[in-house]
Amino acid sequence: MKKYLAAAVVLAVAIAGCSNDPSAPSGTLPNVQNLMIETTASRGDSVFLAWDALDVEVDGYHIYYATTVPGNWSEVASTADTTWTHVASSTGYYELTASQGLNTSSGFSNRVDTRAEFVILEQELRADSTTNGLIFYDEGAGWGLGCADSAGFTQDIYIGIANSKIYIYSGNHNPSQYPGGHDTKLCMRGTHGNVAPEQGSSDWVDSVQVTDFNWIFVQLDNDHYVDFYVDSVFTNGTDLRSFEYQLIDYLRLFNVF
Repeated sequence: MKKYLAAAVVLAVAIAGCSNDPSAPSGTLPNVQNLMIETTASRGDSVFLAWDALDVEVDGYHIYYATTVPGNWSEVASTADTTWTHVASSTGYYELTASQGLNTSSGFSNRVDTRAEFVILEQELRADSTTNGLIFYDEGAGWGLGCADSAGFTQDIYIGIANSKIYIYSGNHNPSQYPGGHDTKLCMRGTHGNVAPEQGSSDWVDSVQVTDFNWIFVQLDNDHYVDFYVDSVFTNGTDLRSFEYQLIDYLRLFNVF
C-alpha cells in the first residue's frame, strides 16, 4: 500500500469519533446570520470573517473553529464586533453564536470554510518526454500533462534530471529550452506545516530536488497557491498522487487531513 493511502486510512479511524458540530447551544437568542469569509481582505495566513449584527441586544459573538469536519471544535475568540480576523495555521471551518448574559443563540450560524480543493489523481511526470510539464487548472479543477519543450504548452512546473537526480522546476525557469511557462515558485513543505511561505520569502526557489513521500508548495502566477504530493521517484520521473488548490486569492493556508 502506498504510504499516502495508508495515512488516509489512519486518519479515517482517528476522526471517526469526532463531532460534526460544536456542543449545541440551548438559548433563546436568534441565530447569527450571513457569516462569510471576506475573500478580498483574507490573505496570507489571516482569515477575515464578517457577519450581520443581531437586531437584539447582545454582549458579543463567539467564534468556533475546527480544522476538519467531523473534527474537534473549539471556541477561538469572542468579540462585540461583527468582524474578526483569525491568524490560522491551516484551513478550517467556522460557526458563530451570540450571547447576552447567560443566554445564547438557539443554534449556530451558517458554516463557512477556507478548505483548499483536494484532488486525488495520479500523474506521472517524465523527464525528456512529452509529459515533462504540468499545469494546474484554475479553481482546482484538475491538472494536466504536456510538453514543456513546446511554446504551445504553458507549464506551471516541469521535471528534469541533473547529476542523476530528479528535480522539479518553476514553469519559466529555463525559457530558452522550455518556453511559455508560467512564473511560478517552489518550496518544500517540510517544517512549514500547512502554511506556505509569504511572498518574497527566500524559501521560494526555482527548483527543488524531489524524493519519495514529499509535499511541495507552488506559488502560482494567478495569485493562488497549490501544494502537491510526490508519492515516488523513479529513474526518469516521479509519480504525483494528489494536490490541493487554495481557491482564495493570496491565502496561503492548506488542509489538515
